[in-house]
Amino acid sequence: MKKILFIFFIFQTSFQFADAQWIKQFSPNHDLSDIEFINRNTGWTCGENYIYKTTDGGISWNEQSHPDAFLIQQIFPVNENVVYAVGWWNFMKTTNGGENWIAFFNGSTGQGLPVLEGLHFINENTGWLVGNVVAMKTTNGGISFIDSMRVGALAQDVYFKDSLNGIMCGENAGFYKTINGGQNWIRIPVIQNGPLYSFYRLTIFNDSLVWLASKSVYRSTNFGNSWDSLGLIPMEVPNRSIYCMKFPTPTIGFAGGQSLELYKTIDGGYNWIPQQTSQYTPGLYLGIYAYNDSIIWASGRRIILNTTTGGLVGIRDVSNNNLKKDFILFQNYPNPFNPNTIIKYSINLTSLVRINIYDILGNKISTIVKENKLAGSYEITFNGSDLSNGVYFYTLEINDILIDSKKLLLLK
Repeated sequence: MKKILFIFFIFQTSFQFADAQWIKQFSPNHDLSDIEFINRNTGWTCGENYIYKTTDGGISWNEQSHPDAFLIQQIFPVNENVVYAVGWWNFMKTTNGGENWIAFFNGSTGQGLPVLEGLHFINENTGWLVGNVVAMKTTNGGISFIDSMRVGALAQDVYFKDSLNGIMCGENAGFYKTINGGQNWIRIPVIQNGPLYSFYRLTIFNDSLVWLASKSVYRSTNFGNSWDSLGLIPMEVPNRSIYCMKFPTPTIGFAGGQSLELYKTIDGGYNWIPQQTSQYTPGLYLGIYAYNDSIIWASGRRIILNTTTGGLVGIRDVSNNNLKKDFILFQNYPNPFNPNTIIKYSINLTSLVRINIYDILGNKISTIVKENKLAGSYEITFNGSDLSNGVYFYTLEINDILIDSKKLLLLK
């Protein structure tokens, strides 16, 4: 397991994070458990017995009227019109973007429906609901359910990459996989040693990479068949759980939970950078949506935060107010390239510099720089003649702190 080094905490008298890049967009008087978008501007958030919609990228949020519901946990927009939501003893749907909602189940006893925590739909009609020891499937937009089965634990989240292949996570480190559309679920062990903490959300990239987090972070490169432990997120309040996580690229991800801050990784989940968001909220994050690696929303305890700059990735020397940024990683050129490209970077402090190359699955291909450098500007030529066509990533690491990452495109 890669060792996590954070000199932010060691040299905190000399360094601090750059100005916060997260902005408060919305502050209701209740918690928000999930947030989802279908494009840059249109999205929904939910929590407790409320649903809100934005059509301007989160600048304004309008409450949507719906049947009585209790503790709405997840919301899933299939498109601009068809949206589903589930919660404790309730399941509802809209076919007009939220102007009207239809309750299939609701009520204090749930009319036989169990506590529901998660859902996923692959089209307007076919989807799965999961919750208290149950997973259930509909092929007619929620009118009826088939393949309902007990899974032995509280299921928190579910994802299907097609009509047959799906994964699910839940309490007691539960992770399950199906290859027949949910008729049968097989439990696959994730945590090999230690306490079996709950997994609250699945994070998927390109239907192959999967991340899970509780007290630690785990990653699969084969849609859940096997798992690697990536280590701990260095939360300001220790021994807390991560409730939400999103990866818009194989290397860049965001996470939040019970601790005071949001966190960002630029190396696939090995190392995490605090985002200094505790000035906005006591620090409970329940939902994250990443439109890309720059535009991200986070929802939680009475708040929605947004960044359009990818959050915080750098540090600065606070002893010099004229020093805007100590470390800069530039975009390679040419890009696309074949087979050579130039990577430039600048540092204003003598530092140990590493530049690593990763493939689309987050596997490290090579380390092209690993040496102490004096302050100055540098460039290095990267040769991709031994690689296949495709997207790659390169990262800048300073004194074992991840500063930034960028994308390479090799076209032969």
